[in-house]
Amino acid sequence: MIKLCGAARLGAMIMAAGVVIVAGCGSNDDSMGATETAPLSTAREQLLLTEQEFPAGAKREEVSIADLLEVAEFAAEALEGVPVTPPDCARIGQEDRDQTKDLLAQSAVVGAKDERSGAVYTETIAGSAADLSRISADNQACSEVTMTHVDEGGTTTYLTKVEALTVPAALKGIEAIVYRTTSISTYGERKPSTSIDYTGHAVLRGVTVSLHVSSERDAPNESSFTKLFTDAVDKVRKAA
Repeated sequence: MIKLCGAARLGAMIMAAGVVIVAGCGSNDDSMGATETAPLSTAREQLLLTEQEFPAGAKREEVSIADLLEVAEFAAEALEGVPVTPPDCARIGQEDRDQTKDLLAQSAVVGAKDERSGAVYTETIAGSAADLSRISADNQACSEVTMTHVDEGGTTTYLTKVEALTVPAALKGIEAIVYRTTSISTYGERKPSTSIDYTGHAVLRGVTVSLHVSSERDAPNESSFTKLFTDAVDKVRKAA
């Protein structure tokens, strides 16, 4: 099974409204053509990226919606009562987690991992439109979130920053958002640990295509993520 982010790190990113998609009604875009709006006749499971379509070196690994829900639930329990700054981001994070459960229940998912680089890929295709304007608003409201966790071993501080990125030009006419999440954890006097993730969401043809790329070692390559996200969306756009 693919190894997902640690509970605390995942929880911090969820608090920043950064990792998972939020259920809702997507806004309409008058610039969309018939191809972008026509309902799909192909099963969503068949439109997920194949192993050959992931970057060279990445191998498909087992991951399920149940896995994603389990990790998110574990993170929520681990972070219960942990102080969050700004305080309102705790509420936003909780609301997003609650709504995400319903959306994930109707999603198809695929995972892949590159053992050499440590890159971990997760793609989902949900059967309804996510509210991308709300995600963007939440990201802006919680663009920088700090959490402090104290236990018997000491104090750990988590700082999460969310930065909106430019949507690939190839996706012009499609409702989409792309962002980078930087997570910094500091434990006592130890050297801070930093991780960078990339996330993209696109709403088209009545579904939401989402791609999340993280790494267990070096930061993921942004240009590689951009190409893969574009490929994932194009696969749905061109499908029957």
